[in-house]
Amino acid sequence: MGRVKIARKSTFIDMTAMSDVTVLLLTFFMLTSTFLAKEPTQVITPASVSEEKVQETNFVQVLVSPEGKVWLTMNNDTSSAWSNEKMRMALLDKAAEIYNESHKNKLSFTPQQKYAFSKLGSFGVPLAQMGEFLNLANEPEGTTKMDKWLQGEDPNHVTGIPISWNKDEGNPNEFQIWMKAMRQTENENLAAAIKDGTGVAIKADQNTAFDVVHMVMDNLQTIRMNKFTLLTSLKAGE
Repeated sequence: MGRVKIARKSTFIDMTAMSDVTVLLLTFFMLTSTFLAKEPTQVITPASVSEEKVQETNFVQVLVSPEGKVWLTMNNDTSSAWSNEKMRMALLDKAAEIYNESHKNKLSFTPQQKYAFSKLGSFGVPLAQMGEFLNLANEPEGTTKMDKWLQGEDPNHVTGIPISWNKDEGNPNEFQIWMKAMRQTENENLAAAIKDGTGVAIKADQNTAFDVVHMVMDNLQTIRMNKFTLLTSLKAGE
């Protein structure tokens, strides 16, 4: 008796459902992920056993490089009332106001410059050069030029917020001017966080000299900002 031949059929798998699920998962992760803000310098924080996390909104970060350069970042609520763009423009006005109280050469910024500042993550140039820095936003490849300035790649421009040992609260240096302006923010949530110490975080490289970090803390204490946190990385278990 001869064998019964079974007709061969092509194998077909409908991948439509799998594609839909993949797109949905990708969309979910894109909408819920928090992207790391670009920083002017790479900082490797010292290790510690503390597991306390820094809040993602309503905080000010003081970034300190191994060379002693200082940059600032201000993060506000995600609400429309206290959005980053709105509060950063107000911050620039407040910093100029405090600066003008103790300097003969007065500062003022145009709406275009304020808008450019509102889009910055980290910032750190002398206030006298801030207008020139913000004007780069309207030039071709302006973002690249601004990044090079902040990263110190342009020898003709100073990067980092000027800071020095200063015990005179009535005559603040530029770092203290910025921190005073942030403390006077209209964002009541940020103001409360700064007051209780959770709203100011110092992020310094593990190779930064202690004297530099001490100077930053001393500047804060001079303007009566006595509560702040130090950012560290979680120490791996032995």
